[in-house]
Amino acid sequence: MSKAFGLDFGTTNSALAHASTDGSVRLAQFSGNATFRSILYFEEDDTSRSQNLRVVAGPDAIQSYLNAKSPGRLIQSTKSYLASRLFNQTQIFSETYSLEELIGILLRYLRKSAEEQFGDLGTALVVGRPVHFSGAKDPADDEFAVNRLQSAFRFAGFDQVYFLPEPVAAAYKYQRQLDHHEVVLIADFGGGTSDFSLVQLRPGRLNGNDIANQVLGTDGSRHRRRRLR
Repeated sequence: MSKAFGLDFGTTNSALAHASTDGSVRLAQFSGNATFRSILYFEEDDTSRSQNLRVVAGPDAIQSYLNAKSPGRLIQSTKSYLASRLFNQTQIFSETYSLEELIGILLRYLRKSAEEQFGDLGTALVVGRPVHFSGAKDPADDEFAVNRLQSAFRFAGFDQVYFLPEPVAAAYKYQRQLDHHEVVLIADFGGGTSDFSLVQLRPGRLNGNDIANQVLGTDGSRHRRRRLR
């Protein structure tokens, strides 16, 4: 596999990386930054007779929001609502969007920006996910959130999405530098959730099944949900 891509879709920021067969990793850059703000900005397009909506994401959303001459709609922290069965859709000006569509729009915009640097990303992607999604009360809620996120990625053209708990994914990087067995506590402090994993690591490269079998414990906490504006 000559091209492999991984995405950290975060509540506040997202990042995408390309991994080569030689083990090197290159982060995508977005307006000079290695992170892509996970926000959307909608405004009415006054240049169109039909007054269609114009939507931008990431750094372009921030700039459009700051430069707006008329009120628009800033959308942030969409990831925090994935486990909520009460949030089915929202109306933005005259259009109605599901949560999956909103996240899909953001992902498509991120994808387009990344493809300007890496070329076609293809349909397969490794994606980090929280141990427990914000607002999830039980495993069924977490599964519900994953299914919604899967739909959002399909909307952005990714049909083969492989989810990996975010703190377990972090173990891969640390494990490669070890020359001895070690039990490590890995913490991922995010904008919507904080996740923790206790993992037993050994030297050398491991495949996904090996490292999954060595996770001694995984848990996470949810932060207070932010509002969609």
